[in-house]
Amino acid sequence: MPEFPGRIPAIEAKASEKSSGFTKEMDVILLRIARKYGDKILLKDSDRKPKMSKKGKRSSAGMTYKERLVQSVDDWQGAPPWDLSVGGDGCPKFLCDVMVEGLAKHLRCVGIDAAIPHSKNPGTRDLIDQANKEKRVLLTRDAKLLTHNYLIKHQIYMVKSLLKNQQLLEVIETFQLKICEDQLMSRCTKCNGKFIQKPLTTEEAVEAAKGFQVIPNCLFNKNLEFWQCMDCNQLYWEGTQYHNAVQKFINVCNLNE
Repeated sequence: MPEFPGRIPAIEAKASEKSSGFTKEMDVILLRIARKYGDKILLKDSDRKPKMSKKGKRSSAGMTYKERLVQSVDDWQGAPPWDLSVGGDGCPKFLCDVMVEGLAKHLRCVGIDAAIPHSKNPGTRDLIDQANKEKRVLLTRDAKLLTHNYLIKHQIYMVKSLLKNQQLLEVIETFQLKICEDQLMSRCTKCNGKFIQKPLTTEEAVEAAKGFQVIPNCLFNKNLEFWQCMDCNQLYWEGTQYHNAVQKFINVCNLNE
């Protein structure tokens, strides 16, 4: 028998002291409830602790779910969408969202197909659709992208590194990409396009650049070869900037070892 019924006399005395009116009527009602159900009211220690609201529970569960999602893509496992075993063409392809656009240019510099979103402010579904249609892995640092239930398996990778050089090495290592010196600077860093197979002479480059791009006069007597992007028509040549870039990525990718 709980101790609660033992307080009934005190409640009766208190009720008798109350003035008439609404307060007295409420005291009488409470007295009747105490007499009838006092021996059935059992309090637990947990009843004394504040209970978390349902909203709070949902929020906590949501964070736990997100953490599980981040962990699930933290280490890549399985075949990427370009793999021959899943119907791909064997050529690595990535889609870099706005948070890792700088990584896209670095990937292009080492000869890897790295696209960016078609629009400046793409929706999440647009990113997923583009990656799926073009058989690309979506690279991002946005954890919110991982919470969408329409993600396809092996379609998104959460980049952990902050610096572009480290991000590049992370992607190369994670997806076991094979980089060689011949691949360096073999794609258009502006649009991700491929170059025409035959290089242009200086005269051909000047003609192709009219109204579009300025070829420095200092290059005219150097007998250089020019390369043109098949998609955006941007012209490149093997000058000082080119050789510096090649040496940079030789060092970044440890190709001398």
